[in-house]
Amino acid sequence: MAQGFADIQRNTVNDKPGYKTLFERITAKTKGEKKSFTWYMAAVKSEASKYKKDPTRFPRDERSDGTGKKEEQDENMLRHYVKQGHLYMFEYKAKMKWLPYYDTNPLVYVLRTEGDSFYGANLHYLSPKKRILVVQKLMKGSIDVPKACIHKYINDHVQGFFLDLAAVEWDTAILLPLENFVKDVQGHKFPYDRQLVWEETNEKYYDKVKGRRIIKGYGKSSDIKMAK
Repeated sequence: MAQGFADIQRNTVNDKPGYKTLFERITAKTKGEKKSFTWYMAAVKSEASKYKKDPTRFPRDERSDGTGKKEEQDENMLRHYVKQGHLYMFEYKAKMKWLPYYDTNPLVYVLRTEGDSFYGANLHYLSPKKRILVVQKLMKGSIDVPKACIHKYINDHVQGFFLDLAAVEWDTAILLPLENFVKDVQGHKFPYDRQLVWEETNEKYYDKVKGRRIIKGYGKSSDIKMAK
């Protein structure tokens, strides 16, 4: 695991950052030093504050990073499709007919792909502290997630690219307050309180899916290594 709450510390500061993504800005603040979980919580909160009014700005900023010089980019990748065992951020527009609410900016660990759709655990349905527990186990090779977090996503409902998060960024990603739950009222969308979502998930927290983590890469060793 990377920054803040585990044994391995990345903290490799890019000497040529070019356009700085949120991840790169946080890493630069460490100055290559090991930092505590509390420090990362504060740093993430500070850096993510500008996305509060417009959470969709975050993936757009990552897309801007992807158009720059290779040496100026962070380790995240933009993808047209997902693979099992990877963690993604993306923009999503669901059909509301059967859903009381949904997250327009999911943070999803992909469990299975299925033609034009995929199943994954949206970690935004968990409070940040519980996300940490899930990710720690994933990094050790185990899947241990509440069923309440698992949803089916339709590829055609994804807006733009998938942001494939490098493993060294996972612990920063789960702290980002980018969840954006909405509910439908007579055809109109309204915000849904994330605290209520977390409370509902907690009620079913111990009804879980458990198993061994399986990682599928993209044909390049660097991509497979990135996801481990």
